[in-house]
Amino acid sequence: MTIIRSVIPFIEPLPLSLALLIAGLGLLIAKRRKAAIVCSTMGIGILLVLGYGLFTKQALYSLERSYAPLVVEKITPKVRDQIRHVVVLGSGHVSDPDLPKTAQIGGDSLYRLIEGVRLYRLLPGTKLVISGGVIPDPVTNARVVSDVARQIGIPAQDTIVEERPSDTIEEARLLQGLVGNKPFIMVTSAVHMKRAVRIFQDFGMRPVPAPTDFIIKNSPGGAIESWLPNCGNLWISQRVIYEWLGEIWGWMNKIFH
Repeated sequence: MTIIRSVIPFIEPLPLSLALLIAGLGLLIAKRRKAAIVCSTMGIGILLVLGYGLFTKQALYSLERSYAPLVVEKITPKVRDQIRHVVVLGSGHVSDPDLPKTAQIGGDSLYRLIEGVRLYRLLPGTKLVISGGVIPDPVTNARVVSDVARQIGIPAQDTIVEERPSDTIEEARLLQGLVGNKPFIMVTSAVHMKRAVRIFQDFGMRPVPAPTDFIIKNSPGGAIESWLPNCGNLWISQRVIYEWLGEIWGWMNKIFH
């Protein structure tokens, strides 16, 4: 996934479409009309299709609804008695010493931490496991998020910090020794949950999915303005593409390892 993170900026919808439009302009100046038309059409096509979210909004909705939000009361007593860990998977942050720790996390990390803390408090006797390495900030994600957890009242003795993993596959590998084959709560963004569950299960682990950070709150459609091309739809497309690339990367890892 480190390789994918390096590639993503170059294939994001907006920069890719702009690059194609600029290439089209350059080819037009060079009097290569057919090539210019192809590049320009591709650039405009990407902006229109992904800017409208014609396919990616539905794809995102399907991914996010792979697992329902976790209701602790619906966990069977047998499984509940075995749960000892609430695992919050890593995400992003920006470590800025001029800002309070609570302002250094946002988006995915904030939603994941809040849900993890909620479930930890509903499951007495569990430990809150916070995972996440250096991606790409020099301070590990787990360190920053765990600092926030302590600031909002989670005792240090109830927190386990795993700062080594750089992606979900490494998280599964490194957490395997901690949780073993017992069920554990796994908290991550809804769009990421399907892939994360598959990865952890491949390691013989038994995650109980607790998705959070739902991007699409209602089914795609509704208000007319939601279907106009906008940057939000481009971002949705980018997020879906990232998950698709993650699936490809996981498949390649299985083949070559």
